[in-house]
Amino acid sequence: MFGMAGTETADAAAVVASGDDERGPLRTCLATGEVLPRERLMRFVVGPHGEIVPDLAGKLPGRGLWLTPTRAALDKAIARKSFARGAKRQVKVDSGLADLVERQLLERAVGALGFARRGGHAVSGFAKVEERLRGRKIALIVVATDAADSDGRAKLSAWDVRMAAFCDAATLGKVFGREDATYVGIARGAATSVAAAIDRLLDFRGRGYAGEGNDTQAS
Repeated sequence: MFGMAGTETADAAAVVASGDDERGPLRTCLATGEVLPRERLMRFVVGPHGEIVPDLAGKLPGRGLWLTPTRAALDKAIARKSFARGAKRQVKVDSGLADLVERQLLERAVGALGFARRGGHAVSGFAKVEERLRGRKIALIVVATDAADSDGRAKLSAWDVRMAAFCDAATLGKVFGREDATYVGIARGAATSVAAAIDRLLDFRGRGYAGEGNDTQAS
C-alpha cells in the first residue's frame, strides 16, 4: 500500500505514442517525449486504488506508462504531473516512489547475482576471482562499494575485464551466505544478464555503466 504524497489530476493531453519499427515496439517517455523501444524504458501502471506502481518486469495488467529509466526522468514526470496526463485520470504518487524503484532495481541486481551463484557461475573472494581470471573464465568483476579504494580492487583492475560496484560488502555477502563479500567474479555464461541488471540500477542512479573494459561505479 502506498502512502499518498500527492494526487495528480489530468489537466492536459499527454502524448503516449506507440508503434513498431525495426527496433521493435516503441513507446514514448512521459518525461522527455522521446520515442524508444520498450526495453529501453521503464513501465509503470495505475494500481487498483489509483496509485502509481512500478512494473519493472513489464507483466502487471493495465495501461503502461513509460519513462526513461532514470531517477531524473521520474522526478521530472512527478513534478510535471505526467502520470495523470498519461493515464488520463487522477492518480496518487507516493513520495517515496523513486526510492522504491531503486530498491527494486537493487533487489533485481542482487537476485541476478544469486541466480549466477546457484548455477555455479559466480565465486567470491580475491583468491578465487584472481585464479579464474588467470584461466580466462571471468567476464565481470563486482567489487563492494566500501572497497572501491582497496589494494585488491587495484590489482583486479589490471585485468581487461568489466568491473562494477553497486552495493556494499554486506549485501554481496548475503548472496554467498556469509557476513560479507568484497570481490565477486562472474563467469562468461552469466555475465551478460548480471551486467544488464547492474546497468539498469546504475543508470537509474545517474551513474551510467559503460560496460567496456575496467569501469568501477560506486553508489
